[in-house]
Amino acid sequence: MIDFIKRLWESTSFRLTLNYSILAIFTTLFLIGFFYVQVFGALRDEHLRQINVAVQRLSIAYEVGGREEILRMIELTLSDRIDSGQEIYLLLDEFNHTLVGNISEIPGLNNLPERQVVEVQIKHIDALSEGNVRVTKLSGGETLVVGHELGTLIELRAMLSRIIVTSMILALMLVILGAYVFSNELKYRVGRIRLLTEQVGAGDISKRITSESEDVFGLIHHDINRMLDKIESLMQGARHISDTVAHNIRTPLTRIVGKLRETQNLPGVPPHVREAQQDAIEEVENLSVLLGKLLQIAELNAGVQRQNFKACNLEVIAEDVLDLYSFFAEEKGVTLQKKKIDRVIINGDSNLLASALANLVDNAVKYAHSHASVEIKKRFDNKISIIVEDDGPGLPESEYENVGKYFYRFNNDSEGFGLGLTSVAAIIELHRGELIFSKGISGLKVTIVLPA
Repeated sequence: MIDFIKRLWESTSFRLTLNYSILAIFTTLFLIGFFYVQVFGALRDEHLRQINVAVQRLSIAYEVGGREEILRMIELTLSDRIDSGQEIYLLLDEFNHTLVGNISEIPGLNNLPERQVVEVQIKHIDALSEGNVRVTKLSGGETLVVGHELGTLIELRAMLSRIIVTSMILALMLVILGAYVFSNELKYRVGRIRLLTEQVGAGDISKRITSESEDVFGLIHHDINRMLDKIESLMQGARHISDTVAHNIRTPLTRIVGKLRETQNLPGVPPHVREAQQDAIEEVENLSVLLGKLLQIAELNAGVQRQNFKACNLEVIAEDVLDLYSFFAEEKGVTLQKKKIDRVIINGDSNLLASALANLVDNAVKYAHSHASVEIKKRFDNKISIIVEDDGPGLPESEYENVGKYFYRFNNDSEGFGLGLTSVAAIIELHRGELIFSKGISGLKVTIVLPA
């Protein structure tokens, strides 16, 4: 349950929906609170008005007819049973003896201010209640108390408070449910786009997303499909151009090599001419190899070969590469050690992975003083590490960021075109991996990290 809540909270769509919904709830709560205050303010003002009107009416009656008249009017008011359960009337003589009224007493009556409506406790025969009262001293020494019970108002306030709290709880539950439903819907809509990007990223540029509606997402789907159509058209054009260039360049190069070999075998060719022809042949062949490598790297970077991915056994690949380079290492006087090799199956191109590993092993054996090693192991983060290490001179750490760039060579006197590690980096990127250079125990350590 905790994991479910955590995943739900990590959803951006859920949090956005929840935040906006909570904002709407608080806005509604503010409006309800304003209505609540206004309504109860109006009811209280009405109570005060009724109390003041009643005091004024009874005071006039006292001035006109004296004690008998005010007693008669109070008894008449209490006998009409209109709001008799809510109205408060009490008339005391000059000795604070009750003359007439519908309450027993008001605690602390003598300490209450005159001609002001105050909230006090009202004592009945068998209970206490609250009410608003106004105390008036009459000219004959009598004390007139007029007020209104607050019981109904308090009950109404409590009932509205319960309704508001219950409504807010229900609204919050509905908001969470709505946010969850909206989050799932948005996740489904965005998930289709993410699935398409994964398929296109895997090299299947022919995939398209079907539009189910003409809303905003439908328009986005149409835009993505148009973009993919354009990209596919451009890639096909670029591939056609590269194929044409490769053919139109390689064919003349092959013809040049052929012609040079023909003239090289002609009788009477001076030795220095034959040597120059051989140098020209080698240069042209190197140029052809360079062209082939550049085209291969370009194809790797395009991600087209992901379509050929299938299950690969890294253990078998490593064994084959080590067998291939064991004789070369023996000739160099280098011990090529096979460290821990876990049996690992990944989805990829076995030929490309073998080529990348062979390139790294070739460099390790070439630059090692006496020892090189290969290790394949599973990691705890569901990834795989392929480690190639040697005890050679290594590289300065400042050069690590340059390794893998086109035509980069730390030592310009070394053989090659500077494309070997560029090819390795392209192969690892094609497999969504990472190529890491670091300082080993005594030489260079190269780590390939691949997803399991």
